[in-house]
Amino acid sequence: MNAEVEYTEVPYLNDILDFLSIDPIDKEDISTYIDNLINLIAVNYKYEQYQFAYLGIHLLYMTYIYSTIWKISQINPKRYKDAIVFARSYNGREKDLQIVDADSIFKYSLMPEKDIAKIFKIIDLDKSQIANVGDLVDTRNDMAHASGKFEILTEDGFDVKTNSIFTSMKNIHVCMEKQIRMWYFEILLNFCSGHYAEYDNPEDVITEKMIQNFKISAKELLICNEINIKELIDGNYRMRGKLKKFKSKLAVYCENMNI
Repeated sequence: MNAEVEYTEVPYLNDILDFLSIDPIDKEDISTYIDNLINLIAVNYKYEQYQFAYLGIHLLYMTYIYSTIWKISQINPKRYKDAIVFARSYNGREKDLQIVDADSIFKYSLMPEKDIAKIFKIIDLDKSQIANVGDLVDTRNDMAHASGKFEILTEDGFDVKTNSIFTSMKNIHVCMEKQIRMWYFEILLNFCSGHYAEYDNPEDVITEKMIQNFKISAKELLICNEINIKELIDGNYRMRGKLKKFKSKLAVYCENMNI
């Protein structure tokens, strides 16, 4: 990135990035994709090309949508598989639609974007918020076509449109909290039960199982860090030592990342 272009100056961008995966492993290179989008957004914002900056913001938003849907598939595989029974792809891409056990979050890009938001019913996202995902897609589409005019001409206009995306992400994140807690408890119990015998210490589990394999975000990691594990300790007293050790290591990890 050009040293003169500071992405931190773009409104909401830092906050949006906190919802995206920290260091994911995926069939596709998510991190490089996100870095390129950050550069695109920062450059266009700097030179007051606000509509193009917003289009980059929306691509980050859809990356978040895809990543969250993938996480739902890992946490609630049965409900997820029931929800995608009638999933359809864009015309001509039917054979490429492999989302039962998706090996990349970008597999979801083969589905109409309004359809994929319906999967958020699994996490009890409000119907109006599910519809809002479609509205944001329509807004993006209106700008992406050659209409002979620009819809976002000012910094204030960019702020308003980007705030709508940020608000949608916050609402989805709130509904995902229960799912993340449930998934994290399973990670803790698996660690304490010896299911991760190949890992010598909690840091390896945090890095590989949580950060890389589950593609966790800073916001989701914060949920895990803030969870009171007393409930687990009370029900699994013999595991209290391992549980406290894991919790302590996660707290240090978050502190080192300034989360």
